[in-house]
Amino acid sequence: MPEIETERVSKLIARAGLASRRAAEDMIAAGRVAVNGHVITEQGLKADPLNDRIVVDGHPLRLSEKPDVVLLFHKPRLIMTTRDDPGGRRTVMDFLPRKWQSLHPVGRLDFDTSGVLLLTDDGELTHLLTHPSHGAEKVYEARVRGQVSPETVEKLERGVRLDDGPTAPCRVKVLAQREKNALVQLTLREGRNRQVRRMLEAVGHPVNSLRRVSFAGVELEGLPAGEYRVLLGGEVKALRKRVEGKVKKISNATRPKPPRHRAEPKTEAKASESPEKRPAPRPKVSSPPTRRAAPNVERPARAKRILKKWKG
Repeated sequence: MPEIETERVSKLIARAGLASRRAAEDMIAAGRVAVNGHVITEQGLKADPLNDRIVVDGHPLRLSEKPDVVLLFHKPRLIMTTRDDPGGRRTVMDFLPRKWQSLHPVGRLDFDTSGVLLLTDDGELTHLLTHPSHGAEKVYEARVRGQVSPETVEKLERGVRLDDGPTAPCRVKVLAQREKNALVQLTLREGRNRQVRRMLEAVGHPVNSLRRVSFAGVELEGLPAGEYRVLLGGEVKALRKRVEGKVKKISNATRPKPPRHRAEPKTEAKASESPEKRPAPRPKVSSPPTRRAAPNVERPARAKRILKKWKG
């Protein structure tokens, strides 16, 4: 009889896109989840997604039987990163066929910024890629006005103070420079609104054009603007492994270190103790003086004696 494949209920909720896995665990602890009519509050319980009935906040959990899909899309400029736009502007969904209309963009890319954009139906992967604490790296190439000095690069890497607070440290590299402009590469782990443009403007280099060339290690690799491709299963697995590896590193770095146990100071004998109870002091043993080795140089007198013996 084949084994029934079960998964953690929190993972199933995250896979359905209702919440992250941690938020799903909070929902379970709050008694908002029921399996086969029984409210569960214990963490780690598993369920069969095909045969068990999972209800969240009174609504049945709907899981797609199809495997999760991740698309790589080369977003052109002047396109909205959203499913629909009240202003009637074109969105990224206008470039996708009908079968991919159920996907959602992972994060946002500014209206006038082009480059890498991921779309998926995997709620847990979306949370891993977009939550600030997970630190998914985003690489941008910006064409800016003026020549960028090494002092400006150092200032950007340390962090720039913006209206919503200082930016986190990042990596900056000048790829090319001309008399009136420069091409700069920035690698960030933050994702604030128009952050790259605001950072460069704060140091006196307004952005002429901006493109995201990599997101969590996924690169365009010659994909034309306005085109997309489906990531292979191995690519999705490697993407998830990279992001989950970042989470483990960050959690280990923020985990408090165990306190060091200091050696207790030696206490002197109390004055009230009798001299008989006090331990007798150990006699000092003087070590014999060490003799320095003579340098490996023959003295003149000794050398003369040796020469006489050789002649005789």
